[in-house]
Amino acid sequence: MNKNRKIFVADFDGTLARDDSSISIQTIDLLKKLGKIDVIRIVDTGRSLFSFKTVVNDDFPIDYLVFSSGIGIYDWKKQKLLKEYSIGEQDTADVYKYLSENNYDFMVQLPVPNNHFFHHFSSDYPNSDFQSRISYYENYGIKPSKKCPVKASQFVIILNKEANDIIKISQQFPHLKIVKATSPIDRKSVWIEILPPKISKATGIEFIQNIYNAKLENIVTVGNDYYDLDMLNYSLPQSSYIVANAPDELLKMFNAVQSNEEEGVAALIQKLYF
Repeated sequence: MNKNRKIFVADFDGTLARDDSSISIQTIDLLKKLGKIDVIRIVDTGRSLFSFKTVVNDDFPIDYLVFSSGIGIYDWKKQKLLKEYSIGEQDTADVYKYLSENNYDFMVQLPVPNNHFFHHFSSDYPNSDFQSRISYYENYGIKPSKKCPVKASQFVIILNKEANDIIKISQQFPHLKIVKATSPIDRKSVWIEILPPKISKATGIEFIQNIYNAKLENIVTVGNDYYDLDMLNYSLPQSSYIVANAPDELLKMFNAVQSNEEEGVAALIQKLYF
């Protein structure tokens, strides 16, 4: 394989996509141009495969999809699942017990490829973003499972605000991967996601990098939220970018480009490759 093969990785919601989840014609055209010059194009998203396919067509110009933050890796051109991960039976039971006893609003996602199906547990006062996520899937005819699955792909905890919850949960389950994100639904609620051990957006990139034996210095990443930190920290500092609509804390850490509403990713592609 050519070690000089270049790889371009973008988060989807709030980064590549505009706030209404649409992609501009300019961005689509530049992604197509990347393919013509043999740059590997990856979307690395927290969305499930099902959710991603509700907002793009099968001819969307990318090569790979890292979905559910690395839980699944998908060859987009061949429409083929390459890799999937899940949380073991005992961990699934232990996490469910802890979260329910502590009265969190959360979802337990079924294993890939059915990880758009979930069982949910609600607190005494479930927040609106939690209810909105349930409604989103019900609109596609997906009703919550009545029972917690034996094995889970991930847990999604939804909070109005985060008050050291991620620290407490991380201390309780240090061997699992735990990340924080801003809700893609109301764009203000906090999501804490519990993933299989050592799995992240970065491990998805690494898997694809190894297919091509590509050099790390040839990988560019661009994101917009805390959820993208593993991905952004995987690429070299000079090749890690954040869009202007990111939290101020992240804007201080990475190279900034225009916001997702101002074609920031398109401008970055143009600058780096053409």
